[in-house]
Amino acid sequence: MKCPGCQTESDGRYCPSCGVPLKGATCRVCGAPLIEGASYCTQCGESVRQQRTSNLPWIIAGVSLAAVIFVLILPSLRGTSRPFATGGPASAAPFAANGSMGTPPPLTGTPREQADRLFDRIMRERESGNLERAAGFLPMAIAAYNQAGELDSDGLYHLSMLQSAAGDLPAARASAERILVAAPDNLLGLAAAADAAADAGDSATARKHWSRFLQVFDAESGKALQEYLDHGRILPEYRETARTFVGN
Repeated sequence: MKCPGCQTESDGRYCPSCGVPLKGATCRVCGAPLIEGASYCTQCGESVRQQRTSNLPWIIAGVSLAAVIFVLILPSLRGTSRPFATGGPASAAPFAANGSMGTPPPLTGTPREQADRLFDRIMRERESGNLERAAGFLPMAIAAYNQAGELDSDGLYHLSMLQSAAGDLPAARASAERILVAAPDNLLGLAAAADAAADAGDSATARKHWSRFLQVFDAESGKALQEYLDHGRILPEYRETARTFVGN
């Protein structure tokens, strides 16, 4: 199979080139299944790339042995029998309670539910200005949606937003266009397609989608679609963006 991170062919559980987990990989800390392409375990937050290093236990053992030897000989070097004092915890957890990375979404529910939780987490991080944290979850979120089976309009909108945030504009446009094939006037599909086209420098296509967005906004926004209810806050913002883009 191809690695979702670097496209290297591999038949193992980890990519031999970039180290991301592949199909069948599990977290060596908590045992949870790992999402293909993930950087962190979504259950316990442990770094995946650190886990795949097969020599890690020997490295830890060697460092520990060196530390013990150092502790034993240090008093003699100092000319005192006072034992070596340690200052405190050696390291902090990768997902500390102070929010350095936050608690990752729990690995429960269906693949689609897991993907939606990752999407929500990424959006919260971006809204808070934590772009680096959000970027850390992007590969596993995109992989989660790709593994979630047939996606509805809401799922395709999420995927398009994630692909756009990851800089994969062709994929973002393709996901948005899939929404419009089934529902040509879907507001989220039009907005996602317009945004991706504008980011790619295709102003003509962006203008076409934003113009259509404004034409159908009143009728569409009145529909009791679940995705409109879930993303009701952003629809007026999209309308203002559309008006600015087309000059209305």
